[in-house]
Amino acid sequence: MKKVLLSLVLASNLLASNLNIAAAANIAYPLNELKKIFEDLHPDIKLNINSGASGAFNAQIKNGAEYDVFLAANMDFAKDLENLVNNKAITYVKGKLLLFSAKKTPSLDDLKTAPCIAIANPKTAPYGQAAKEVLEKVPNSKNIITATNIQATLLQATKACDYAFIAASSLEQLKELGYSEKNILKLDDNLYEPILQGMIITSKNPDSKVFFDFLLSDKAKEVFSKYGYE
Repeated sequence: MKKVLLSLVLASNLLASNLNIAAAANIAYPLNELKKIFEDLHPDIKLNINSGASGAFNAQIKNGAEYDVFLAANMDFAKDLENLVNNKAITYVKGKLLLFSAKKTPSLDDLKTAPCIAIANPKTAPYGQAAKEVLEKVPNSKNIITATNIQATLLQATKACDYAFIAASSLEQLKELGYSEKNILKLDDNLYEPILQGMIITSKNPDSKVFFDFLLSDKAKEVFSKYGYE
C-alpha cells in the first residue's frame, strides 16, 4: 500500500507544472503569502520564487534566463521586454517608499546631517531611484551606502547604518524584528516619481497566464494592500 501511495505522489509531482518567477525584492514578503494561496488553489502548479533586483532580472532574461513571469519593481524594466517575449506588461501594484531608522523616529531633516544612509542601487532597483530623487530634494554630503536591492537596505539599517529607504512592504518584516511604526516615516508621494510596478509573462508555458491572472484577482489585491501597496 505504501508503495502505491508513493507512486501516486511521485506521479503527481511529475505531472505538476513548475513556474519560475523572477520577482523584485520588495515583494518578497507578500509573495510568500500569495504563493501559499495560489498553490492551494492550483495544487498542480508549483511556484519557484527568485527574488532580487529588477534590473538584474531584466538583463538575465535578455540573456536567455528561463523565467516564466517577471514581477518588476517598475514598469520600465517590464515593458523593456515586450518585443523580446511578444507579450504586454501591465501594472499590478503601486509601491510606497519609507524612511527607516532603528534608533529613533526619523525625519527628512535628519538626512541633512546623517552620517550614513542606505539606499538600493538606483541603476537596478526602482526603489533606489526613488530614494535618490528624495535625497536630491534633501541634500546630504555624508556617506550614502548603496545596497544591491531594497531588502538589503533594511539589513544595513538594522546592522550598521543610521537610516535606510525601504519599501512599505517591509513593515511586516520590521514588526517581526521588534520595530514599530515609530521607526518609520511615510514619505509624501510628491517627493519621488510614482513606483508603478509592472509584470509580464516571459515564457510560453500556459500556466504562466494562470498565475498572471491570479495576481490581478481580488484575493491578491487584499494581500498586496495588507503589505502597503496600492
